[in-house]
Amino acid sequence: MPTAVPVAHSTPAHSVVKMSLNPVQVLGAGGKPLPAPYRSTGNEALDTLAFLHILEQLKVQKRSGWIREGVREPESISDHMCRMALMAMMLPSDPSRPLDIPRCVMMALVHDLAEAHVGDITPVEGVPPHVKHQLEEQAMESFLDEMLGGEGMRDAQERFRSLWNEYEARETPESKLVKDLDRLELALQGVEYERSQDIQTLNPFFAGSIPHLEHPVIRKWAETLMEERKQLWESKGKGEQERAGLEGISVGSAVTSNGI
Repeated sequence: MPTAVPVAHSTPAHSVVKMSLNPVQVLGAGGKPLPAPYRSTGNEALDTLAFLHILEQLKVQKRSGWIREGVREPESISDHMCRMALMAMMLPSDPSRPLDIPRCVMMALVHDLAEAHVGDITPVEGVPPHVKHQLEEQAMESFLDEMLGGEGMRDAQERFRSLWNEYEARETPESKLVKDLDRLELALQGVEYERSQDIQTLNPFFAGSIPHLEHPVIRKWAETLMEERKQLWESKGKGEQERAGLEGISVGSAVTSNGI
């Protein structure tokens, strides 16, 4: 848990707030101290290069939940976002439920961008959601205002800011769809680890994702996935254990009638 909390501002819960670039020290994912936010050098080329370098962290930092469960060679943050983006490209057109698919693809690639600085903070680490959100806002402030603050990066800055804010607010059909992809990609990866590494402790990952799916196409994919998982566990002689672990949980069961 962070040793101190950044000062909150009286703004809407999901808006990006201006925060001091001299915050008190806090801890990020895995209890690791966070490095100081980047400060612009005044040289646009060097600042842009700094952003390109920070993106490497998305490639090398592993997803915390899998590390906690002892997964060998767990996926990285960018692994997760890449498959989400490809999944978004697979969605069929539906005039009754229009979606801006290119925007969904971009949003999938941006939604965890702040984790390049703060890491993949998961609920079990005890970091309150509002603190996690503030840490991620601070990271985005550093990326967009200090690294991409040059005149030549204005379009990129606003593109990243708009996509990240929209995802965090979760008010548009596109942002809700990308959240569904986030949940389903987690479940997909969980089944793959169960199959390849015979891990049997992942029920909480399914319980926290599958019931919350809203989009009908994503639900259909999830239903097929969960049937595949059922057959996998039965093939190992553990069908009863699989059913008991997710008793009362099904695809979309936690979604109210006013979902998207």
